[in-house]
Amino acid sequence: MSRPPLGRPSDGAVPRHLGIVPDGNRRWARRRGVPARYGYRRGADRTVEVLRWCEEAGVETVTVWALSQANAAKRQELPVLLEGITALVDGVTAAGAWDVNVLGSPEQLDTLGLTGLSGRARGTAGTGRGDGLRVNLAVAYDGHEEIVAAAHAVIAEGGVEALDSAAVGRRLERWGQPGCDLILRTSGEQRLSGFLLWQSLTAELYFTPEHWPDFDRAAFDAMLASFAGRERRFGA
Repeated sequence: MSRPPLGRPSDGAVPRHLGIVPDGNRRWARRRGVPARYGYRRGADRTVEVLRWCEEAGVETVTVWALSQANAAKRQELPVLLEGITALVDGVTAAGAWDVNVLGSPEQLDTLGLTGLSGRARGTAGTGRGDGLRVNLAVAYDGHEEIVAAAHAVIAEGGVEALDSAAVGRRLERWGQPGCDLILRTSGEQRLSGFLLWQSLTAELYFTPEHWPDFDRAAFDAMLASFAGRERRFGA
């Protein structure tokens, strides 16, 4: 089965590219009186479940913001965060059916001790699962830095005269990052915080109060129903 071009936005009931900001793992754990690592472990398990539901629904690309650069700078919390990242990567890659890429600076991933991920950074070396679901894990990710990196790559390849918005967009698509159709953020937060800055230009936004580990199949179906019921204006 051949895929449509990466940059083509969804004009149907299902988003082609879904972005996820999975907030609330730590708060979920706090409400239950358990250590934060249990929240991140449960959040990792939930991510794998949601990816399966996405594949069943016909979503083609999912980008999950696993760790922001701001959170990577919180040294006291970092060991628990990295433990959660490891559980997430293990769970997603163990599924075996998805093309998994990492979005983030290889240098920063190495600094964090995530050397096993740096080889896949910038979408240059995914797991290569052909026509399976594309899964982008944004680790130590910042939307501004992603745009700067794409601009630098364009200049390195074609010189300053090659740099324009179309070239940056094409570079991001080559990294597995087409325009985003829908962005989900859980735990009641209603902001993007720099996630998919370039790709979210015409994206629909969906905010929900559930903490990420509580985002169940009913909540997922409600999100898709909301998207299907919207009249997309694509920035107009």
